[in-house]
Amino acid sequence: MNKNIVCTNKQSFHSYDNHWQKANINFDYLTDVTWHPLEQGIQYTEQDVRNVLNFKGDVSKKHYWNSYGNRNIIWFYAHFRMLYYYINNPQYNYYWFFDDDVTIEDWDTFFKGFVSNRGDFISMYCFKDSNVTSQSNIPCIDDKTTSQHMWFERFPGDGDKLPKEITEKFGSFFPIVRLSNNALRKLHELMQQGIYGYSEGFVPTVLNFYNFTLDTIFDSNSQSKHFNDDIVQVKHKHGKINWEWI
Repeated sequence: MNKNIVCTNKQSFHSYDNHWQKANINFDYLTDVTWHPLEQGIQYTEQDVRNVLNFKGDVSKKHYWNSYGNRNIIWFYAHFRMLYYYINNPQYNYYWFFDDDVTIEDWDTFFKGFVSNRGDFISMYCFKDSNVTSQSNIPCIDDKTTSQHMWFERFPGDGDKLPKEITEKFGSFFPIVRLSNNALRKLHELMQQGIYGYSEGFVPTVLNFYNFTLDTIFDSNSQSKHFNDDIVQVKHKHGKINWEWI
């Protein structure tokens, strides 16, 4: 049994709500009302997430992806809101999380591409450091990407807390994420132990370390093995995100 969750807030809700209403899929809006009220879906604040996860930390201003110092925990630790939903709705096998600015032309074909997929973590793009040999289906980052080797010089960064034994590092792009119930349970367990980090690196890295399976919607050629993207047309902010963007 799967659940679809669309993560939204007032700033972007009205621009994309029409797409979701036309999608003809069952979903919950998970609505961040930390700064602006919006009476749609399951509403939460940053403090609600802190309370449920018993989290008292903040985002380091020294971390590369918080270089302007204005990122709160909902943006920086995106899996926290996923855990918030999971803790309150623990009964599903898989959870699809979509940023509300994702649009998909053919939802039926999209979901059919993953019916038999048992991956514990799937994201729009998942990639690994050049020295990693596990998860053979995940491409290594290369010099065709914008960040190249620097991605893994920026993660782990200041404030990221990972098990000391980790040697294999993974990264991802989070507008679309699917997590298994077991993976979310493990992330919650780690959260309770004070183990957390910048989500797009932390989540695939720790799940690989604990022998969960990873997958990627698009490969290093910006193609999907799961569906024909000319039909499905997955877009973020109305544009196609290619491998080179990473």
